[in-house]
Amino acid sequence: MAVQGTGPRRPTIEDVARAAGVSRGTVSRVLNGGSHVRPEVMARVNSAVTSLGYSVNQAARNLASGKTGSVAYVISEHHEHLFGDPNFGNFVRIFSRELRKQGRHLIVTTAQDYEEEKFLGEYLTAGHVDGALFALPHEGEALLERLARTGLPLVVQGQPVGYEESLSWVAIDDEAAAFEAVTYLAGQGRSRIATVTGPLNTSSGRGRLAGYRRAVGLGRSRGWSVEGDWTMGSGRRGAHQLVHRHPDMDGLFVGSDLMALGALEALREAGRDIPEHVAVVGFDDSAAALAADPPLTTVNQSFEKAAVEAVRVLGQLIDGALSGPQHVLVPTRLVRRRSA
Repeated sequence: MAVQGTGPRRPTIEDVARAAGVSRGTVSRVLNGGSHVRPEVMARVNSAVTSLGYSVNQAARNLASGKTGSVAYVISEHHEHLFGDPNFGNFVRIFSRELRKQGRHLIVTTAQDYEEEKFLGEYLTAGHVDGALFALPHEGEALLERLARTGLPLVVQGQPVGYEESLSWVAIDDEAAAFEAVTYLAGQGRSRIATVTGPLNTSSGRGRLAGYRRAVGLGRSRGWSVEGDWTMGSGRRGAHQLVHRHPDMDGLFVGSDLMALGALEALREAGRDIPEHVAVVGFDDSAAALAADPPLTTVNQSFEKAAVEAVRVLGQLIDGALSGPQHVLVPTRLVRRRSA
């Protein structure tokens, strides 16, 4: 007599073996890629898997291998910055998709103060995840330092200041990309070009400022830059300061599209038409660039390619297929629209 409330029994690997007329070991080899299994035997096993509705018990497999099947996306950033930046959502979507292909699950974790970082550091290093993807860190990031010491498989988005050689990262050449953007402005006849930078305790903020300075000349760059923090508000404040400081400014390079949206507001409030009075170039080629009025000329950095590469490298680190840190540079290109 069937027990009330009990559902149908889940098919096992032994059921598949019996249906296909092979051993349990043969089924296991087929499920793990089919090494040294004849094509006709593989066909029988796959047919049995389909007809029985068999699926791998991933939890049991993880337990046997000592792996959790989970990867953390670590974002050490203030929440107001995090949820205002559309780039984070893009990365979460692509990371999740690519990790599923590896049979892994993404956990998004955030920390915005010392207590949260301390808890997160303990959690991540206690065996709850197989590895971590770390959003662009600031210089002296305590959480990154802790994770680096533990040997947890780790890939950083952007070059981690102080760990450029010792940790794996996927990044762009920020300096070269910024140099191209500012050189383009100069080529449009703009001779008084200012910039709102990203945070200068990050490699991206520093690299983009370095590219700007190389394009305009170090002597001419003094007093023509204001530091932002990637938010729209900081772009707005920075542009206000620059217009007040340099009323004759005719070009503006902004370290992110989101900051550029704020900068456009400030320029309009100051009575400057875009691009007639001030030509503006952003950075990212995010949704914010198309939402801008006028649409932004901007530096495209492929979030898709960067995210795919980060997951690829992390998967190899977790599987022990790499002997040392890996460094990947993703190409950029300037996308021309109406703002410059």
